[in-house]
Amino acid sequence: MTQTPSGNEQDNLGEILELAGRQENGVPKGLARCPVCGDWIGRCLWPNPLKWHEGPTRISCRCEANLCSKCGEPVYEYRLGANVYTEAINKIQHIPIMLGWMHHCGKPRIELPVPIQPFWDEKYSPVLAGFPVQLVYIGVRPRNDETRKPIVMKARYSFEPGSFFENGSEKELRYVSKNPRDFHVDVGWEKGSKRWRTCKFEGSRPLSFAMGDDFETIMRQTLAIGLHSDEPAT
Repeated sequence: MTQTPSGNEQDNLGEILELAGRQENGVPKGLARCPVCGDWIGRCLWPNPLKWHEGPTRISCRCEANLCSKCGEPVYEYRLGANVYTEAINKIQHIPIMLGWMHHCGKPRIELPVPIQPFWDEKYSPVLAGFPVQLVYIGVRPRNDETRKPIVMKARYSFEPGSFFENGSEKELRYVSKNPRDFHVDVGWEKGSKRWRTCKFEGSRPLSFAMGDDFETIMRQTLAIGLHSDEPAT
């Protein structure tokens, strides 16, 4: 005997057919850029077709982050318990509620970098081993809308391969942002003293300096200053 789908099942099937596939830019159908923060937001299907029977999932953006009742800043970058779409890795990621425990009013927001490993690439990794893959400065700024509510913003700096310098006493590598402003960070390794040093600049003007022998400690000190007032961030 043939079973006729219920009204809810028909609606669900219709939405699945409408959202199946991807846009020309490779992003799942149903998502659009938030006009305020620029994140992807909307409703889309899970990447795994075996989960399509669950229906579309709601994708959240930074504008929907929970605000701390004490300091008024976002508890985390995104709303706790939400799903977000990360275009760089083409994945939907869940934001665990337990991340809210990481928030401490007035404390710097630090995203520790991963050091380059010597086995990642035969040619370059042995030379650049130990240097951070990327530096991320985090800050909280007012949203660019009528609410002016706070939002988490980041400035990401990637290493510039052509800037690498090495002699008998040190190695140095420059990190630059994709945003067209003259901010950069120089990271150096002193071979004799086995110490790391970092210096952040706006043009030729130094903004911060850190030095020490422990990678994690130096990276924390480097990134703890957060965003400079004129520093471009998204």
